[in-house]
Amino acid sequence: MRWTWYDHQNLRDERVEAFATLLWDGVYEYTYEARATMPGTFVVPPAKAEEMYSPEVFGRSASDMVIVE
Repeated sequence: MRWTWYDHQNLRDERVEAFATLLWDGVYEYTYEARATMPGTFVVPPAKAEEMYSPEVFGRSASDMVIVE
């Protein structure tokens, strides 16, 4: 079994969520696969991390663009 930094994850049609009880300082990576169902140019919104009970403590990644041909 592979170690993950998160305790639980929700995989939805419109979003992916990962939850951790405790995170120490550092850089964390989360990888997922998305299936293209139609061609086009799509914007990937930024990932957002926040403390559940202190949402003023948060961080965001950059957004991206995906082109499906």
